[in-house]
Amino acid sequence: MASETLLHIDESLNGNQREELLAWLGNRPEGLHAHMQSGKDHLLFVAFNPEEMCPHDLVAIVNERGLHAQLIDL
Repeated sequence: MASETLLHIDESLNGNQREELLAWLGNRPEGLHAHMQSGKDHLLFVAFNPEEMCPHDLVAIVNERGLHAQLIDL
């Protein structure tokens, strides 16, 4: 069963950068599914398998891309 968490991306991303980030997350072997909050370009919802990773792993994955992210409690 998938879980979903909300990440805040600290950097301002243009449209191309957002699309690249979403594609990069979607192409990972963990099978992540990510989408931006409409109208809120700095908020990113990510669905993941909690048996394979935890939300803090998602922050590390975004950091690998050279960006900074924070978990937002829902």
